[in-house]
Amino acid sequence: MSESKESSRKREKTMVDLQPSCSNLISLFDEFVIDDSKKVGQKRGRVKADSNVNMIPIHKIPPPSQWFSVYNARKPMVQRYYYNLSDGRLLQHIEKGISDKFCISCVSSCSNQWAVIMDDETKYTDQVCKISSSFLPKEWIMEQWSKNFFITSFAGSENKTSVVVMSKGTRYSQQSYKLSRSFPKEWVNKKWKQGFHVTSMGTAGIRWCIVMSRNAGFTDQVVELDFLYPSKAIQKRLDKGYMITATAASLAQSAVILSIPSKLLGYETQETLVTPKFPSAHVKGKWPKSFYLSHLCNGPRVC
Repeated sequence: MSESKESSRKREKTMVDLQPSCSNLISLFDEFVIDDSKKVGQKRGRVKADSNVNMIPIHKIPPPSQWFSVYNARKPMVQRYYYNLSDGRLLQHIEKGISDKFCISCVSSCSNQWAVIMDDETKYTDQVCKISSSFLPKEWIMEQWSKNFFITSFAGSENKTSVVVMSKGTRYSQQSYKLSRSFPKEWVNKKWKQGFHVTSMGTAGIRWCIVMSRNAGFTDQVVELDFLYPSKAIQKRLDKGYMITATAASLAQSAVILSIPSKLLGYETQETLVTPKFPSAHVKGKWPKSFYLSHLCNGPRVC
């Protein structure tokens, strides 16, 4: 059957209109591109959608999470805690605490909000703190290392910002840290053989950072890794004389560092707690029993 040129052009135009716009489809998924996957020196361009296409809003639903907290039995002291803090409020509370002779013992993050624990009795003689848009601020850390400050606590948020606390008065003689997309087991094993021990951990989204120090005061150290909090494995280690000395969790994995101290620390008894919300009532409830919050992290909830 014959077909006129005009009808042929109309059918061809209809077929062209039905072709999907690749640029439009790519733009819808552009937010999911992981920046760290690009090659060194290569910048990822953003594909612009056609002006006549309505963009579909993407609402990220955060996965359910829970708080994992560790409490040490020690001599009575005064402890302060703050949570659900923005950057500005965090700095205000830290400045107020430092003016009252408190030092930061722990920082953590949940849903891009900060939590900080401050004690009036620590071994630190001086502290500096920095909120950075990167995870972690390498140049600032190296500058503080040159002034004999060492990393004593840090945390990252889901938007890759970080809070880093560095202190004087520690027993550390040297530090090194590693950034990785998962817990860097091989690197940790290598540093253990060189006389380093894990002294701080933190995450930002799926990224991990492990800080290891020389002269940390441990004779042995192990790490318990699991996709959820490994309570049974932790208890077995505690029964053998290990103590929890660092905790961290990403969106999919948790890590607990357990160590055997080279000498008695004065707080050999520990308790752990898992709660869906920040454990403010539990923290206060343990103070009369001389148990104080020492380690804190937020990770995936057991469903």
